[in-house]
Amino acid sequence: MKHTRSLIILLLCLAWLLPSICSAKPLSQPTKALLLSAVIPGGGQLYNHAWVKAGVVIGVQGYLITSAIRHDSKLKDYRSQAANSSDPLETSRLKNLEQRYTDRFNNDVWWIGITAALSMIDAFVDAHLKDFDSNKQDLKLRFSTSGVGLEYSF
Repeated sequence: MKHTRSLIILLLCLAWLLPSICSAKPLSQPTKALLLSAVIPGGGQLYNHAWVKAGVVIGVQGYLITSAIRHDSKLKDYRSQAANSSDPLETSRLKNLEQRYTDRFNNDVWWIGITAALSMIDAFVDAHLKDFDSNKQDLKLRFSTSGVGLEYSF
């Protein structure tokens, strides 16, 4: 319960700060987008003004973090119950439950890392491609009888 309150307070503080970070016109600085995404779930996507992606990232990472906290709490409960149990059969059952929640917690941590890495890569690439639409007009594909040509005007 204590961790959940801390997480909610942290998310509320971040929600209060993010509009000031992202309200200015994005500078298309890929490194800044990457770092924001590393520190805050969906921060790089918010910086790039990719609102739907940010919502998906925040939702997925929020679910995984909450799940990891819940599984960690359960495994600690089963560990303490197994240590205080005098019945060998009950101790064995509690150890199995502890191992199950340890595995679930480890899976949650791996998925948090994977989604965070993908989010960081997405924010970095999206920031690099921010001005692609304006530069797209300068790039032309020319078809002729002799072949295909690519023309770029500066």
